Amino acid sequence: MKSAANRLIITVIGTILLPIIMYTVYEISSITEDEEVIEKVYHDQLNAIIFSVNQFSDDNLSSILNKLEDNLSDSLTLSAAEPFLAFSNFKVLLFKAADSSQANAVVLNDRLKRRNWLALQDSLLAANPELSEQLLRYKAGGYRKIEPRGTITLDGENLQIIRAILDTKMGEIHFTGLLSIEGFANNVLAPKLQQIAEGELVITLSYAATNQLVYLTDSLSNDVILRKTMWLFPDLEVGISSSSKTVKQLVEERMYYNLGSSLLLITLLIFGFTLVVRNFRREMNLAQTKSDFVSNVSHELRTPLSLISMFAETLFLDRVPSPEKRKEYEEIILKETNRLTNIVNKILNFSQIEANKRIYTPTRTDINELLREVIHDYAYHIEKNGFTYSCELTEPLPHPLVDREGLYEAMVNLVDNAIKYSDQEKTLVFSTGQKGQAVYLEVEDRGIGIAADKVKQIFEKFYRVTDGNVYTTQGAGLGLALVSHIMDAHQGDIEVESTMGKGSTFRLVFYLENHGENISS
Repeated sequence: MKSAANRLIITVIGTILLPIIMYTVYEISSITEDEEVIEKVYHDQLNAIIFSVNQFSDDNLSSILNKLEDNLSDSLTLSAAEPFLAFSNFKVLLFKAADSSQANAVVLNDRLKRRNWLALQDSLLAANPELSEQLLRYKAGGYRKIEPRGTITLDGENLQIIRAILDTKMGEIHFTGLLSIEGFANNVLAPKLQQIAEGELVITLSYAATNQLVYLTDSLSNDVILRKTMWLFPDLEVGISSSSKTVKQLVEERMYYNLGSSLLLITLLIFGFTLVVRNFRREMNLAQTKSDFVSNVSHELRTPLSLISMFAETLFLDRVPSPEKRKEYEEIILKETNRLTNIVNKILNFSQIEANKRIYTPTRTDINELLREVIHDYAYHIEKNGFTYSCELTEPLPHPLVDREGLYEAMVNLVDNAIKYSDQEKTLVFSTGQKGQAVYLEVEDRGIGIAADKVKQIFEKFYRVTDGNVYTTQGAGLGLALVSHIMDAHQGDIEVESTMGKGSTFRLVFYLENHGENISS
């Protein structure tokens, strides 16, 4: 089993820890790489951010055009109640049928001065006839292209001219929209830019010709690192800057973050590996304990069976020299039969507990009366093993809710345990009493005692103390485990007081309030 544990350790180190350690060493060694390579990687990330902003803008505008296609009436008009119009950032919408049969202008901003919008639409279409044909070809191919075509300033506001072909139920419609640049930047792009920036970057929108800022996510404290023109707004540039650090500082910070993450991962893996090894060793110990249990039980079963068989055969063949010997042989057979029954009962009870099939029936019980019953039933067994005993009962005592059969079994196991481990002074003391809102039963012996560091372990299944001559004492390691389960089911406590070489006292404590109403299996 030790070799298996060693193989597990080597496997975990080889397959998990070693690659991570190598990765960490690589990260540390790459700190001094060429700065141009680092900046190139960083610029690639910035390009990806700018691409995301452009794509978001295009998707937003495309969704507006989809709604226009769905809501445009036969007369090329729109209901002013359409909610999406209020958030579209368009100031004027111009429609004209591809066959020139109809045209209309929808003004979404009452503050704009009255103009001949249809004449403006005609002039824009006439100025770019090849664009109209190109957009129609795109549409025929199943793709709607949104084309920005310059800017126009109306009443002091910069508007982007947007061209597209709408596919409506009336057919193909030429669409020209005057889109507010500042409005789109502050109402549509601002939340997206703030989300991307996350406090680590500063993203700017500015006019390419004048560097006039339209929007920025935070105060600009460093130079703009990278600028890219927007698809829908050719006059606008998206700029990226660091919030408080240079590119080199940001890259080094990210690198150190990666190293920290690697070290944290290694720590967690080592911790997890420690738990795996611990559990593995625990399972091996449990397997060894179960093996010892099977060996002990086999030995304990074989011994009484051999004695019963031998003396039964002697009686059957009538080889008994005297009536006294016959009686002695019969007593041995009876004793070994009871011993065999006790072993089998323990195993069966333990099997029920493991399968969660043990059922307890709580009733108000006089524990003094129950203790007298146990002593009466086991008096012969106690005296046969050379023990003397005394009782110190407190009268009267409140009657706790307990399962009578379960408590009887717990007491029998404590008596057997005391007899097994008392090889010098053979004295037992039984007592009852009350402490506050609890009553208790005690079994005291003058046996070999239990080491302080072993007290908690003696209630584990299959566990047997191996100190001194305890290992030579027969047993399956189930008695105290059964007692522990019975007390847990009663929501009671087991108190142990023991001194090596002087004896032990086992105390079963039952609480009178808020306990015992729901005894579990």
